[in-house]
Amino acid sequence: MAGWQLARVLTHHGAYAVRRPPTPLSQTEHLIAQGREEGVVIIPNFLSQEDFERLRAYCVTLRSAPSTRHEPNRGKTGLDFTTSPIAKGDSADAQFALEKVAGDRRLLDIVSALSRHRITRPPQLGYQLLTMRDGEEFVPDAETILHADRHYPTIKAYYSLNGSTSDNGAYVWVPKSHKLTAARLRYEYADSIRFARSQAKHNLEIPESHLKDMGLVEKPILTEPNTMVISNNFGFHRRGYFSSGAVREQLRLVFHYLEEPFYATMIWNTLRGLNRRKLLPEKIRQAVQYRLT
Repeated sequence: MAGWQLARVLTHHGAYAVRRPPTPLSQTEHLIAQGREEGVVIIPNFLSQEDFERLRAYCVTLRSAPSTRHEPNRGKTGLDFTTSPIAKGDSADAQFALEKVAGDRRLLDIVSALSRHRITRPPQLGYQLLTMRDGEEFVPDAETILHADRHYPTIKAYYSLNGSTSDNGAYVWVPKSHKLTAARLRYEYADSIRFARSQAKHNLEIPESHLKDMGLVEKPILTEPNTMVISNNFGFHRRGYFSSGAVREQLRLVFHYLEEPFYATMIWNTLRGLNRRKLLPEKIRQAVQYRLT
């Protein structure tokens, strides 16, 4: 109640405001402008058709790879999750995916401009397949509740392999909700108190009064296959609902490391070194596999 959350929000946003944005490529200027205004950037036909077909074929093989994790009926939602990290050195196809998607110059330029950070290494890249069971009704989970990932600018991206529709849990975004406003500060203050007092930490819906105060209007991001979506997840978003038998296939790109403190980077670098030398216990390796790429 003393306002610690407001101090955190204003400190982070103050640091963001004083960082100089890098000079963008001429080909990405209009996309960066879109991201700054709407909080989300959508790039259709991201890869050439030939590269897209090779990437999609590689992702089919990932479904049965040794590093792939299968989670049937995760969280009792009716969804079967299949996830796999894509790591340098796994195969020629893995290297291809890292270069063509995670290492794409346009992507890194846009993320650098929106985060105001220099990109010194590509993001973590992972495969994700979500399959809704036939004949079952989708049970909403915490990810379907409107939320923001952080209380400061933070960038996420995903590359759609089979397109996003209203049936397969399309990403739902609130345009312009990534901007810091007086209404957002009122929400952050009230929400921090609700969070501290609540027993259900990850199931807090935004009160109707704050939805109206912030003027939040949801918009599903419906796309064709071969589309890259980049968003500033200080803005509000959620996962959409699934229809029976629907499938959502994508690559996830995580840029949270841009915001981590120096000591966290040191720890992750140590873990990566142990993993390269095959000295990391298997249980730990599986738990942090996405961050080891």
